[in-house]
Amino acid sequence: MTQTSYAQNYEDIMLLRALHDVTSGFYIDVGAQDPVNDSVTKAFYERGWHGVNIEPVSHWFERLVADRAHDINLQLAVSDSPGCLHLYEVENSGLSTTDPEFAKRHIAAGLRVTETDVPCVTLDAICDAHDVREVHFLKVDCEGAEAAVFRGFSFQRVRPWVILVEATEPNTQRPAYADWDPILVGHGYRYVYEDGLNRFYVAEEHNELCAAFVHPPNVFDRFVRAPEVVARLDLQRAQLQLDMLTNAERGIRAELERDSLQHQNAELHSMLAARDAEISRLSSVLAASDTEIGRLNSLLTESNTEISQLNSLLTESNTEIGRLHHEVKLRDGGIAAIEHQLLEHRRSTSWLLTAPLRFCVRAIRAWVLWLKAAPYNLLRRTARCARPLLRKIAKWSWTRAMLRSLLGDDSRLANRGRLFLYGERGRDEFDHSHGAVEQLNVNWEPTRDEERMRSILNRAWRRKGWLIADSAGMKGGK
Repeated sequence: MTQTSYAQNYEDIMLLRALHDVTSGFYIDVGAQDPVNDSVTKAFYERGWHGVNIEPVSHWFERLVADRAHDINLQLAVSDSPGCLHLYEVENSGLSTTDPEFAKRHIAAGLRVTETDVPCVTLDAICDAHDVREVHFLKVDCEGAEAAVFRGFSFQRVRPWVILVEATEPNTQRPAYADWDPILVGHGYRYVYEDGLNRFYVAEEHNELCAAFVHPPNVFDRFVRAPEVVARLDLQRAQLQLDMLTNAERGIRAELERDSLQHQNAELHSMLAARDAEISRLSSVLAASDTEIGRLNSLLTESNTEISQLNSLLTESNTEIGRLHHEVKLRDGGIAAIEHQLLEHRRSTSWLLTAPLRFCVRAIRAWVLWLKAAPYNLLRRTARCARPLLRKIAKWSWTRAMLRSLLGDDSRLANRGRLFLYGERGRDEFDHSHGAVEQLNVNWEPTRDEERMRSILNRAWRRKGWLIADSAGMKGGK
């Protein structure tokens, strides 16, 4: 996880590296100044630590109170004895000091310095007053008064694990630790690291922390400086404002586009209505086409069915033709055999000898038939001459009634009489009301299949010299 460094020279990164296993630790910051800018304790406060912040300058103390609600904030100075100290307060900086020589330098540099008296106590008194038992690190930055701070601290009941002290004169790189370094070493603290501004010491009983101070802050500590975080936040805020302006611009453009789209929408609705009307018309045409297609499909199905029937009929006809050809062949063979036998018979001696006898027999038969037919022919001619008179007599109602009573309606004799007079056996066609009787011919009409079969047989048998009578010859009537 990336850490944020608020300290001036990455002091908090070094301390976080050494004390990363400590949760809810405790610190003492002598000369705390601003609670955020260049603060060594801000990163720890954000992690749930708390402690004592000591700052005699009112401006910085008020900021501490506002930002560090869970810390103990004290507006006083720390020295080797309780009492009062004369403070040279350098406005708007962290250079306030109790050393008059340092104050002269600041005045010479053009800084505004005001003098005031502030109360002071020892570190032991502060620890006793607030029941401080364990301190994980102690930070001291008193602009020249560091030695007095350590002289007022016994290092017996409370022993900070780590102590870091500003070790140069204000705004210079000149070392300023000769007065207090022996005090720390004499109380069992080991110097472990210097960053060019501060010196770090570790209590002998916590030598395991020394390894954390071998290397200066580096990329493996994974940290960023607080100003960078602030810059990123400012950038994010600026980006947010830019996004808001962009969104506002987009909103204006959206309104303009909405008006344009509404106009286009109206045009599209009109086009859509026209398209729907065209679709409706085409649907009607399509429905009519579907109906016509259905009708044509039905006709096609009927045609296919008729073709199948004709194919079946053709197959049956071909089969019948084959059978008839076979019968004709057999008959031709039989006729040839009979003709051959007849020819042999007529060539025989007996046939030649009996020829006069056969002639006499035929002559006698013809004479007998003429004698039998002579009375019939005579009566037939007489009846034909009397038929018109008999038809007129048959029209009389009393004659018809007498004949029905004597002969009956459907007797054989009555039917023969009708056949002679009218050529019809039945009585249904006889008009009793007008007395008109018409002769009806009962005709037999061949069917289409019979005509087709006759045509096929004629074509097949024409090769053999046979011919079936035409339709006129096949019709009959009485």
